[in-house]
Amino acid sequence: MNFSYKNIDDAYSKIKNKIIKTPLISNDFINKKFDAKIFFKLENLQTTGSFKFRGATHKISKLGEDDKRNGVVAYSSGNHAQAVAYASLQNQISCKIIMPNNAPKIKMENTKKYKAEVILYDPSTQSREKIGEKISKDENRTLIRPYDDLDVIAGQGTAGLEIFDQLKEYNIVPDIYLCCCGGGGLIAGTSTYLKYKFKNIESYSVEPYGFDDTKKSLNSLQILANEQGHSSICDAIITPEPGKLTFPINLQNLKNGLVVRDDEVKSSIKFFAEHLKIIIEPGGAVAATAALTKKIDMKNKTVVVMISGGNIDLDMFANL
Repeated sequence: MNFSYKNIDDAYSKIKNKIIKTPLISNDFINKKFDAKIFFKLENLQTTGSFKFRGATHKISKLGEDDKRNGVVAYSSGNHAQAVAYASLQNQISCKIIMPNNAPKIKMENTKKYKAEVILYDPSTQSREKIGEKISKDENRTLIRPYDDLDVIAGQGTAGLEIFDQLKEYNIVPDIYLCCCGGGGLIAGTSTYLKYKFKNIESYSVEPYGFDDTKKSLNSLQILANEQGHSSICDAIITPEPGKLTFPINLQNLKNGLVVRDDEVKSSIKFFAEHLKIIIEPGGAVAATAALTKKIDMKNKTVVVMISGGNIDLDMFANL
């Protein structure tokens, strides 16, 4: 597949003035507790509250004038929805978003706030992909997929470019990279850039229990779907199987996959609120959870951890 760090460099040149260069932070208490040097990339502080704004902004920046006039359509449980809606609003483009009727309230409200037309569907009986493709065909709208699109992957990869720049300031070379994984767009983009800059880095996908399709697929060297019947609070990264474009990239870049449980994620969200004063949503906290629960040996290592989003329902946050 013709995808490399150059795609990410090009994407960054197009969107760097439209996105936030999010902080990469470390914490003495956490480093001493785990006997490691851990850096957290705070994409929960990105515009619209997640890394998804990078990919949406890049995709829309590449649309022609006719495509912009016809508008866009996307499907998402929330973070991609908000990102596409806000990027469309900034460019004065008509936007339709297909969301599950059980999507987190905060994500649905924000998507509407960004002037998108929200179309609800029942995930137990309807296919969001089929609805999106029909609207795209009938109305000649550009379908912006959440991860299986090289422009979107390149946009998400700009977070990896920033990580490199931020580590370079202090002459730091990372040993391990932990990143949340749903469809695999964020880790495909960021791991591509980090592997180019740091040849020996070991990158790991992190997924919720029952939705570890990337880990299983990496181990079997082919795309495998999740088994039915599982549930998770990590709504942002629940996907049926790895992306057809993202998986070959991740198969090339990743060392392996890690899995965390919902109760561990809840503890992590509380830990970060108490010790770093930051709010993380469940899907955005899985990579940090893998670090906090020592799913991998980090002793005396330098570790980069992606915090991918902060759009958590306030009722859930208060309960935690």
